[in-house]
Amino acid sequence: MRGKLLFFMTLAAALMIFTACEPKPQSIELGSDQCAYCRMMITEAEFGTQSLNNQGRSFKFDSIECLGAYVLTTDTKDNIHSNWVPDFLNRDNWLPAESAVYLHSETLRSPMGLNLTAYADRESALPMQAEYGGELVTFEEVMEIVTREWLNNNRQMSR
Repeated sequence: MRGKLLFFMTLAAALMIFTACEPKPQSIELGSDQCAYCRMMITEAEFGTQSLNNQGRSFKFDSIECLGAYVLTTDTKDNIHSNWVPDFLNRDNWLPAESAVYLHSETLRSPMGLNLTAYADRESALPMQAEYGGELVTFEEVMEIVTREWLNNNRQMSR
Protein backbone atom coordinates (compact mmCIF):
# COMPACT_ATOMS: atom_id res chain seq x y z
CA MET A 1 0.00 0.00 0.00
CA ARG A 2 2.77 2.43 0.96
CA GLY A 3 4.64 1.61 -2.26
CA LYS A 4 1.59 2.47 -4.39
CA LEU A 5 1.11 5.77 -2.56
CA LEU A 6 4.76 6.68 -3.07
CA PHE A 7 4.52 5.73 -6.75
CA PHE A 8 1.42 7.90 -7.34
CA MET A 9 2.89 10.84 -5.43
CA THR A 10 6.08 10.61 -7.51
CA LEU A 11 4.05 10.36 -10.70
CA ALA A 12 1.92 13.39 -9.74
CA ALA A 13 5.03 15.42 -8.90
CA ALA A 14 6.66 14.48 -12.20
CA LEU A 15 3.55 15.48 -14.16
CA MET A 16 3.41 18.82 -12.36
CA ILE A 17 7.07 19.47 -13.12
CA PHE A 18 6.74 18.59 -16.81
CA THR A 19 3.58 20.63 -17.33
CA ALA A 20 4.97 23.58 -15.37
CA CYS A 21 8.05 23.64 -17.62
CA GLU A 22 6.05 24.02 -20.82
CA PRO A 23 6.37 27.69 -21.86
CA LYS A 24 2.98 29.42 -22.15
CA PRO A 25 1.98 32.88 -23.36
CA GLN A 26 2.12 35.55 -20.69
CA SER A 27 -0.23 38.45 -20.26
CA ILE A 28 0.77 41.68 -21.96
CA GLU A 29 0.69 44.81 -19.85
CA LEU A 30 -0.89 47.32 -22.22
CA GLY A 31 0.69 50.75 -21.97
CA SER A 32 3.67 49.30 -20.11
CA ASP A 33 5.25 46.49 -22.16
CA GLN A 34 7.38 47.47 -25.13
CA CYS A 35 7.67 45.69 -28.46
CA ALA A 36 10.87 43.61 -28.50
CA TYR A 37 11.34 44.42 -32.19
CA CYS A 38 10.43 48.09 -32.77
CA ARG A 39 10.41 49.29 -29.13
CA MET A 40 6.96 50.90 -29.43
CA MET A 41 4.63 50.65 -26.44
CA ILE A 42 2.10 47.83 -26.79
CA THR A 43 -1.33 49.46 -26.49
CA GLU A 44 -3.81 47.26 -28.38
CA ALA A 45 -4.61 43.77 -27.07
CA GLU A 46 -5.95 42.58 -30.43
CA PHE A 47 -2.50 43.05 -31.99
CA GLY A 48 -0.07 42.19 -29.17
CA THR A 49 1.82 38.98 -29.98
CA GLN A 50 4.66 37.03 -28.43
CA SER A 51 7.43 34.56 -29.06
CA LEU A 52 8.55 32.21 -26.30
CA ASN A 53 12.04 30.80 -26.13
CA ASN A 54 12.97 27.35 -24.86
CA GLN A 55 13.67 28.76 -21.40
CA GLY A 56 10.16 30.23 -21.18
CA ARG A 57 11.11 33.88 -21.71
CA SER A 58 8.45 35.88 -23.52
CA PHE A 59 9.38 38.38 -26.22
CA LYS A 60 6.34 40.62 -26.70
CA PHE A 61 5.44 42.54 -29.86
CA ASP A 62 2.93 45.25 -30.75
CA SER A 63 1.87 43.59 -34.01
CA ILE A 64 1.90 40.41 -36.06
CA GLU A 65 4.38 42.02 -38.44
CA CYS A 66 6.86 42.76 -35.63
CA LEU A 67 6.60 39.14 -34.48
CA GLY A 68 7.20 38.03 -38.08
CA ALA A 69 10.17 40.37 -38.51
CA TYR A 70 11.66 39.09 -35.25
CA VAL A 71 11.26 35.45 -36.28
CA LEU A 72 12.79 36.16 -39.68
CA THR A 73 15.76 38.17 -38.41
CA THR A 74 16.70 36.71 -35.02
CA ASP A 75 20.04 34.96 -34.66
CA THR A 76 18.48 32.49 -32.21
CA LYS A 77 15.83 30.79 -34.37
CA ASP A 78 16.75 27.42 -32.87
CA ASN A 79 15.82 28.76 -29.41
CA ILE A 80 12.26 29.73 -30.37
CA HIS A 81 9.86 27.42 -28.59
CA SER A 82 6.60 28.86 -29.94
CA ASN A 83 4.94 31.96 -31.37
CA TRP A 84 1.54 33.23 -30.24
CA VAL A 85 -1.07 35.64 -31.58
CA PRO A 86 -4.36 36.81 -30.06
CA ASP A 87 -7.62 35.84 -31.70
CA PHE A 88 -8.90 39.18 -33.04
CA LEU A 89 -12.46 38.21 -32.07
CA ASN A 90 -11.54 36.92 -28.59
CA ARG A 91 -8.42 38.75 -27.43
CA ASP A 92 -7.97 36.59 -24.33
CA ASN A 93 -7.57 33.50 -26.52
CA TRP A 94 -3.92 32.90 -27.51
CA LEU A 95 -3.45 31.00 -30.76
CA PRO A 96 -0.32 29.21 -31.97
CA ALA A 97 0.87 31.54 -34.73
CA GLU A 98 1.55 28.70 -37.16
CA SER A 99 -2.03 27.40 -37.02
CA ALA A 100 -3.93 30.72 -36.97
CA VAL A 101 -5.64 32.16 -40.04
CA TYR A 102 -4.76 35.77 -40.93
CA LEU A 103 -6.65 38.51 -42.69
CA HIS A 104 -4.47 40.88 -44.69
CA SER A 105 -6.78 43.85 -45.31
CA GLU A 106 -5.98 47.46 -46.17
CA THR A 107 -9.12 48.61 -44.35
CA LEU A 108 -8.44 46.87 -41.01
CA ARG A 109 -5.38 48.77 -39.80
CA SER A 110 -2.69 47.26 -37.54
CA PRO A 111 -0.11 49.26 -35.52
CA MET A 112 2.82 48.87 -37.93
CA GLY A 113 0.83 49.22 -41.14
CA LEU A 114 0.86 45.77 -42.72
CA ASN A 115 -2.77 45.36 -41.67
CA LEU A 116 -2.71 41.81 -40.35
CA THR A 117 -5.20 40.29 -37.90
CA ALA A 118 -5.37 36.71 -36.58
CA TYR A 119 -8.30 34.31 -36.19
CA ALA A 120 -8.77 30.84 -34.74
CA ASP A 121 -9.98 29.39 -38.03
CA ARG A 122 -11.14 30.20 -41.51
CA GLU A 123 -14.83 30.17 -40.55
CA SER A 124 -14.37 32.93 -37.95
CA ALA A 125 -12.23 35.00 -40.36
CA LEU A 126 -14.69 34.88 -43.27
CA PRO A 127 -17.19 37.42 -41.82
CA MET A 128 -14.31 39.83 -41.15
CA GLN A 129 -13.07 39.35 -44.70
CA ALA A 130 -16.60 40.01 -46.00
CA GLU A 131 -16.74 43.24 -43.97
CA TYR A 132 -13.18 44.53 -44.51
CA GLY A 133 -12.06 42.86 -47.74
CA GLY A 134 -8.55 41.55 -48.19
CA GLU A 135 -7.15 38.05 -48.38
CA LEU A 136 -6.93 35.17 -45.92
CA VAL A 137 -3.38 33.89 -45.50
CA THR A 138 -1.35 31.38 -43.50
CA PHE A 139 1.55 32.16 -41.14
CA GLU A 140 3.97 31.15 -43.89
CA GLU A 141 2.33 33.69 -46.19
CA VAL A 142 2.48 36.29 -43.39
CA MET A 143 6.23 35.73 -43.30
CA GLU A 144 6.39 36.30 -47.07
CA ILE A 145 4.36 39.51 -46.72
CA VAL A 146 6.63 40.77 -43.91
CA THR A 147 9.71 39.98 -46.01
CA ARG A 148 8.35 41.50 -49.22
CA GLU A 149 6.49 44.55 -47.91
CA TRP A 150 8.51 45.46 -44.86
CA LEU A 151 11.96 43.94 -44.48
CA ASN A 152 12.97 44.32 -48.14
CA ASN A 153 11.65 47.91 -48.22
CA ASN A 154 13.54 48.80 -45.03
CA ARG A 155 16.77 47.33 -46.44
CA GLN A 156 16.38 49.35 -49.66
CA MET A 157 15.70 52.57 -47.72
CA SER A 158 18.83 52.12 -45.60
CA ARG A 159 21.09 51.85 -48.68
